[in-house]
Order: sequence, then structure tokens, then C-alpha cells
Amino acid sequence: MGDLLGPGGRGDELEPAPAAPVWGADLGAPATPRQDAEALRLAVEMGAAAGRLALDWAALQPEGRGRLDPAALAGLDRRIDALGEAGLAPWPLLAPARLPRDIRIRGGWTARDTAWRFAEFACRVADRIGDRMAALVVDAGAPGFARDETAWRDRPVGMAEDAAFRAALHHLLLGRGLALSALRQESGRWRLGAALAGPPPEPWDDTLASSDAVVIAEALGWEASVATLRDGRIPELAAERLGRLVEEGDAARCRGPVDLLLLDHAGALWARMEAGAPGGVELSDRPRGHVPEHAGPDSLRRALDRLAGAWPKRPIHLTLRVAAEDPPLREGRIEDGLRIERLEANLEAAEAARPAGVPLVALFLGPVLDDGAAPPAGLVAWDKRADAPLPKESWRRLQRRIRG
Repeated sequence: MGDLLGPGGRGDELEPAPAAPVWGADLGAPATPRQDAEALRLAVEMGAAAGRLALDWAALQPEGRGRLDPAALAGLDRRIDALGEAGLAPWPLLAPARLPRDIRIRGGWTARDTAWRFAEFACRVADRIGDRMAALVVDAGAPGFARDETAWRDRPVGMAEDAAFRAALHHLLLGRGLALSALRQESGRWRLGAALAGPPPEPWDDTLASSDAVVIAEALGWEASVATLRDGRIPELAAERLGRLVEEGDAARCRGPVDLLLLDHAGALWARMEAGAPGGVELSDRPRGHVPEHAGPDSLRRALDRLAGAWPKRPIHLTLRVAAEDPPLREGRIEDGLRIERLEANLEAAEAARPAGVPLVALFLGPVLDDGAAPPAGLVAWDKRADAPLPKESWRRLQRRIRG
């Protein structure tokens, strides 16, 4: 499993990257046990050697503190064991989205205490599955999630949306650092990773306001994510925006040990000023004019290059999520040409980054099954009438690419 893990120990020294990236599958969170089993089967048939799965905080620790739920824990055990039996290295992801009820009613991620609760949850889960996981990746510090209403919908009555966003952002960064430090203290054997901000945004149009929007988006995104995790430092502009949310010692608490880095890439972004948006900046998947032909692959390459520059000694794991409208079913097949075109372009950009010195060691593709998002990003649709999976042409194309 060495190729999957990257550097040994605490990431102090760089080991040679594998000759080719390991192929992995994002297994998502299937709605039923049958769908879960089919997602795993299809990942194996596609040729994946690793499986990424999100850990559901609300299900595993319903009270938000203390012991884990026995039934949910047994389900996680079965899922982890199933991956191992299928020959896939388990890559659990500590996702911050689904919060326990007690935490939600106390303000969710807008409440400072949630950061400490998250760290406790991380250690309890790792104590259970630590000897069976390839690595444990903490997703809480990816600033893109702080922009999602899910992160601050539990805000106290009367708290403005922008204030809730800033609180959630700071507490997510704090929770990530606390969790990573607690996990390292719990065991030096566990491989730890962190998900970071995605591609650098471009100006939405050619106005000065859009250029300013890029500066603000980067300060509250990439710069805050990297400087806190790597250096234990909150960048000046981010500190101004966070204000009194930052207490003495918080910058150091945000710092965390990592053995690997995860980049989730879903496409290019464009920034513009918008008074009602989180941080006063809206990030769009389209500019004011036409979308440049190579916008997606170009943004991916820039993201990989700057991540490698920020952490030259850390292996990078990339998750590609390509959303596109699926055409109607034709002769029992879904010919999703647009998704294939975008996937191929992004894979070419990722492969070209390796000879240039980017330590890309793993590529996770998916989700395997459509997860209800619109437009869909799954490689396989679910036929509700037949209650069976329907692989898209993109899945078949990837299978041929991986298996040769």
C-alpha cells in the first residue's frame, strides 16, 4: 500500500512518487445498502485501487459528544471491511456537513465550541478504524464549504448571513487544526491529510471591482486555508474580516500536521463583488462573457502548481468531479459526451503536471453513483424502475483507460 500512502512518518521527507498515480473512486454516500454495494462493485470493475468515503458525523455521534452510536459504528465497520475485502484501500474523509442535532441547535459551525467537538469526534472515529485506513483526511478547512449555506444555516436568530459566514469560516479552520493535532497526538502511526481550497478564481469581468473580488476571495479562501494550516498564521486581510472572532492563541490552534494534501476540483471559478454574498464576493462557474475553451483544465493546473509550491514535500491527491447534464437514454445507454470531454481534458492537465514536479500520487474519480446534485456528476446513473445501476459512457471510458 506504500504508493497509496506517500511519504512515511510525519511527512518530513519526500519519497519518490509512484511511476503513475493510483486510481481511486469517490464512493459518495449511497442511499441504500444495495446502492452502496453496487457502487463498490462498479469501482472495482472500473479498476480503482482505493475508495474514498465520507464519515457522517450526525449518524456516528448523534449527541455530538461522547461515545459513538453502536449501530452506525457497526455499519461503518462493515463498509470499511468491504473495501478491504474488495482490494480497495479505504480513504475515509472527515466531512463537516451533517452535524449532530445538539450542535445544530447551538449554532452549528457559527459556534466556537463546534471546533472542539469536531476534534473529539475525529479521535473517536480514528480510534475505531485507524488500523484499517490508508489515511484520514480532514475536510473541515476547505473554505469552499464555508461559502455553502449548509455551513451557517444553523446560525442563531438575528445573526446576519455575512457574520455567520465569517464565524463558520474561522471555526472550520480552527476545527481542522484542532482535529489534526489531536489525531497526531493520539497516534503517530496514522496518515493524516487535509483538503484545501480549490482553483484560483478569475475576475468575472474586466472591472476593477471584479479584480478586488479576486483578492478578497483568495484572502478568505486559499490564503486563509494555507497560512493557518501550514504556518499557524492568519493573513492580514482575513484577520481584518474575521475581527473579534479570533481569540488569543487561535492562529497556533489552526496549525495542523499533514502527511498529504487533497485537492477537490469541480471546475473553474470567477469572482465578482456581491453585497449579499458570503464575504461580499460571489464565486460563479461562469464569467460575464463566454467561458474560455480550456478554463477547467487551466484552473486545475494552476491549483496543482500552487499547491505543490506551498508544500513541496507533500504528496497530492486529486478528486475530479465533473458535473454535466446527461443526454436522454438511447438504446439503453447514456452517451455523456460532454462529461467525457471535460474529464479527458482535466486528466491530461493532471498528467502534464507530474513531469513538471507536481507530486500527484492519486486520482479519485466520481462520485461513482449520481448523488442527487444538479447537474449530475456521477459516472453511473440509477435506474429507479429496475432498481439497478446504469453505467454511463464516461464510466466505460475510464474503465478502458485504467485497465488498458
